[in-house]
Amino acid sequence: MGTGKNTFEDFGGGAYASGRKYGKGPSGSVTVSIDFTKSLSGLFEQTGLKSVYAISKAIDEVGNKTKTQVIRAVARQAGVKYGAVSRVLYAKQAMGTGGGEYVLTARDTTLSLKEFAPRQTKAGVSAAPWGKRRIFPHTFIGPGGHVFARVIVDGKRVKRLKIHKLFGPNIPKEIVKDEAEQTFYRETEKLLGPAIEKWLLRQIK
Repeated sequence: MGTGKNTFEDFGGGAYASGRKYGKGPSGSVTVSIDFTKSLSGLFEQTGLKSVYAISKAIDEVGNKTKTQVIRAVARQAGVKYGAVSRVLYAKQAMGTGGGEYVLTARDTTLSLKEFAPRQTKAGVSAAPWGKRRIFPHTFIGPGGHVFARVIVDGKRVKRLKIHKLFGPNIPKEIVKDEAEQTFYRETEKLLGPAIEKWLLRQIK
């Protein structure tokens, strides 16, 4: 006699069929530091208390530019359009709610396979999460254009039981790995020093 245990199927490569979204919350964070050169130290001495304002403005300027590049990197990495990432990514700015820090956060969003150009085939749905098209066996396109699989009970797929939607990339996890993470470090390290210098000089003038 079977146990009646339901199994939510792992389709490999991070894609799951489940009754809920996988991947809760950001899996990590990225930070950047800057080495102050002798010229920057001199500018700080000249600007005094105004340097706090200058640094905040520089952080926000670099943060906004980096955010755009990170969104593009995540979109390429996950295999989705720019808008699908930008809708779930938001920033708290140093001059605003960030309280002196620029904080880039992604809502806990695991994307439905509907976002990855699904096509129905005899073997199952063909879709392209993470930019790689493949077949998800025994799946089908259902209500709302989403991709579904039937639950497995005691190791057997049961056709008449509840169906489960398939999910692919989780945006918070994508931000802190691979190309997206590398983009963050590359852009901030390139832009932060010149931006601080520019805003310090503006306070002197």
